[in-house]
Amino acid sequence: MPLPENPPLGYIPFEPPANSAADLEEFWHLWRAEKFWACHEALEDVWKVETDTGRKRFLQGLIHGAVSVFQFRRGNFVGAARQFTRARVRLEASLPERDGVKVGDYIEGIGQEIESAFGRLSEKERADLDILETRLRG
Repeated sequence: MPLPENPPLGYIPFEPPANSAADLEEFWHLWRAEKFWACHEALEDVWKVETDTGRKRFLQGLIHGAVSVFQFRRGNFVGAARQFTRARVRLEASLPERDGVKVGDYIEGIGQEIESAFGRLSEKERADLDILETRLRG
């Protein structure tokens, strides 16, 4: 069941590319509308059937980035930081660009959007993020 979207704030943390892969069009349409949870829903079916491991990680990274913004805007700072960590790790292999997306700019834009979330974390929550990152890196 979809979660309710946050009210639009009138800005987005990353300007989508004018031209990207066709299966990303709905994601970017929803992104521009600030429907970040719906972005997740739009790409979920795409990544589930993707056979290329690198592209699958890229798609998952885009999803985690959108969910990070969604969680931040609803005040879930721990969730935003966790999702951003997942996005950053998954997207690193796609730097600097994949499918028309400037991946570094995507990561940076989301990082700037949710930056204050990290300052609200307890020491334990920051330590848990480090553990998560280590686990994601295998």
